[in-house]
Amino acid sequence: MSEELKALKRIELLLETMAKTVVAEKLAKILKEKKHAFLYENTGHLPRPELEKKTGFSAGKISGLWSQWEQEGLLVKDGKSYRPVF
Repeated sequence: MSEELKALKRIELLLETMAKTVVAEKLAKILKEKKHAFLYENTGHLPRPELEKKTGFSAGKISGLWSQWEQEGLLVKDGKSYRPVF
């Protein structure tokens, strides 16, 4: 492996570590509330109707939270759905 490639891999690792630190701080706030934690942890794994039933949130509330979390860098839009960043 060339020295340039090694340096780039090191930079990538450092950036990922920094991003995880920022995300962890934001996630800590979300995870304090049970319903928000459940929604976040199951985003990308359960269909929205099931998330609505289990959290008691409306479709609009879930969409709003997903949009907010995407803007905060906690979720990534994957086609028509979302998934956690890490």
